[in-house]
Amino acid sequence: MSEKREKLSKVFIRRSVIFFKLLLSGTKIFFSNSFWKDRLIVNLVGLSILLNLSLWIYFIQNTKESIYPIILHYNLIFGVDYLGDYEKIYLISFTGLVLILFNSVLGYILYKKEKLASYFLVSGNLLVQFFLIMSGYLIIQINS
Repeated sequence: MSEKREKLSKVFIRRSVIFFKLLLSGTKIFFSNSFWKDRLIVNLVGLSILLNLSLWIYFIQNTKESIYPIILHYNLIFGVDYLGDYEKIYLISFTGLVLILFNSVLGYILYKKEKLASYFLVSGNLLVQFFLIMSGYLIIQINS
């Protein structure tokens, strides 16, 4: 039984090493494209990631664990229309991170054919991050 387990663990380790080698070679190819050599794109993506990171840090510092639901969405017409656990506030910053990844990959794909579309996608990341920071700040303030 232990010989079978050792054999399986060796096979697992070998396959994991092969997987990580392929992953590293794929990232080298991905980042060697001219898309990542464009200073404007690199600066916009970097600034978007920095803003998203600051939103994560802001939420970590300012959310308090609570058994009561917190306000997650407020509307001027209807008032409070979405309550939830305090952990759900992190969905705001997670959504921003997913949008950064999605728009960056889509911009990467479109870069050779249509540079302007790539610029709009990547600058859209920055705009979205500003709106998410504003909404996150207001949600924290409304719950304080």
